Amino acid sequence: MSKETKQQTDVALRPPVVVIMGHIDHGKTTLLDFIRSANVAAGEAGHITQHIGAYEVERNGKRITFLDTPGHESFSRMRERGARVADIAVIMVAADEGIKPQGLEAINAAKSAGIPFLVALNKIDMPEADANRVKGELAENDVLVEGWGGNVPVVEISAKTGAGVLELLDLILLASEMEELTASPHDPGSGVVIESHRDRKRGVVSTLLIKNGTVRKGDWLQSGSECAAIRIMENSEGKVVESASFSSPVQVLGFSLPPAVGDTFQVCANKKQAQEEVRQSIISSVVSAKDETPVQEGVIVVPLIIKADVAGSREALEGEIAKLNNGSLVIKILRSDIGDIADDDAKTASGLPGSIIVGFKVKVSSSAETLAERYGITIHLADIIYDLLDWLRAELDRRIPKEHTRIEIGALQVLKVFKKEGKSVVFGGKVVRGVVKKGALFEIKQGEEIVGNGTITNVQQRKMDVKEVSMGSECGLAATFSGKISASNVIDVFEEDETPE
Repeated sequence: MSKETKQQTDVALRPPVVVIMGHIDHGKTTLLDFIRSANVAAGEAGHITQHIGAYEVERNGKRITFLDTPGHESFSRMRERGARVADIAVIMVAADEGIKPQGLEAINAAKSAGIPFLVALNKIDMPEADANRVKGELAENDVLVEGWGGNVPVVEISAKTGAGVLELLDLILLASEMEELTASPHDPGSGVVIESHRDRKRGVVSTLLIKNGTVRKGDWLQSGSECAAIRIMENSEGKVVESASFSSPVQVLGFSLPPAVGDTFQVCANKKQAQEEVRQSIISSVVSAKDETPVQEGVIVVPLIIKADVAGSREALEGEIAKLNNGSLVIKILRSDIGDIADDDAKTASGLPGSIIVGFKVKVSSSAETLAERYGITIHLADIIYDLLDWLRAELDRRIPKEHTRIEIGALQVLKVFKKEGKSVVFGGKVVRGVVKKGALFEIKQGEEIVGNGTITNVQQRKMDVKEVSMGSECGLAATFSGKISASNVIDVFEEDETPE
């Protein structure tokens, strides 16, 4: 047999890998839920898919692998990666809402990846559904569907009832045939890391999508700076398998540390080759510490530790948190890892004052919590990514130094001091300029000399509490203060406006 004939024999048609993309709540998970007959959507925090999953289904004896990608905007990096590893994209658009920002982003990701895509108009059973209006919106965004002067396939479906879903699967298989996807089952397996996390009982669990060749239990895998022999391999249904081939998603156990989501993996001949591939990968990716951009003088550095439930969530957080850096503040990530917040995280953070630990869909051990309290470390947990980011944004804003602008609002001649006790004082006087109001700041002056300062805590006029008193009127004041105060003093009253430096 000639070499050319052998190569042709080795090549086989490959099932398509399909990525489901679209805006939040436009039905991506519900569609897969219907196809797989498993209630995934109900278990999602906030009903938003926050991980990437891969699932195999069968239609007319042919396999299709689906990637379920998150819809929230902060997971755009994961969605873009999903498009790169997929062969075909399905853009979900709700027929009752039309095109939304993440829907447009999904279309652009598919176009950038150079993969064919089709449009699924979901929620067609809703009373407000208007397929023609949505097709018009697609045309306005340079997506011309079939019947509207273009060649982008479109199918009207209801992910909830299943209407049109079988037609969608047939359309995917037709698009796959036109792409003529091929691979070789005899090649060493290779593909992409779709997800990776650390399970308390099982250790590191990595989800791999095989793009070519065959992967077998016991094979040595290399991905980035990690390598391992496969101890256990499971298919998308959770069943243990001895081998798997192209277009199949598998979960493998064997890595001691989670390989990075999005990294490629390959089967190596043996442990020695796997370790050499790791060495070469590390050499090519090492960035010298000398090349790091130094922090400018006066910029606040906030040490941060990120802990997440899975690698994809961790990566999404890293990307969003990087956007919070500005001219006044820089976030220094001390550690970014998956798993619960443990003692070692608290100890690492304790070395730098003002450290923060954020946890996404993880727990914190009681001992780590005790250490954090001892060292003054702030810990914040959240199950929804934008809740965590909103909290972190507010916390960072609180730490940015504020420039105080003094706004003069009035002055009062002190007529009598009724009571002084520690830092509290009650006194009366006459407003000689502007207004005096509750909550305002003041300076106590003896001639031109400042002899004290404080904050007005209450204002009374005719024994009634009031918010402010104008020039020419007498009033009684309660205040907290430091310094000296007597009937011969004048207080200058002012407010401060805070703006970031």
